[in-house]
Formats: sequence, structure tokens, C-alpha cells
Amino acid sequence: DQPLGTGVDLYNAPDVITTGVVSLGERELSSGKHRLTVEILGKNPEAAPGYMFGLDFLLLEPISK
Repeated sequence: DQPLGTGVDLYNAPDVITTGVVSLGERELSSGKHRLTVEILGKNPEAAPGYMFGLDFLLLEPISK
């Protein structure tokens, strides 16, 4: 229940391209299950009808204290 990162327009036409690494910041996680939720707040006016989102990978790395 903590927002991560900032809003981003992922639209690119006519090709599908990578955004490269998008940092969502650092968070301390307790052991156990966690949920990542993506919230679509709108769409680029040039995009096809509908609201779409794709995720290729999520990289979690330990941070030093």
C-alpha cells in the first residue's frame, strides 16, 4: 500500500520498445508474500482504444544497510 516511482507514459507507436530500467525506489520488505499492483490512470491520446500494460521482468536486489 505504498506508491512506488512516478507516473510514466509508456506509449510508443508503431513499435513496441523497451523503456530500459525503470527504478521504483528502495523499500524494506518483511519476509513473506508481497503484492505489486499496477494502476492505469489514463492513456495517451494516440493509443489504440483500451488500456494495456505489459511487464517483461521485475528485478529485486538486496540493498546494504
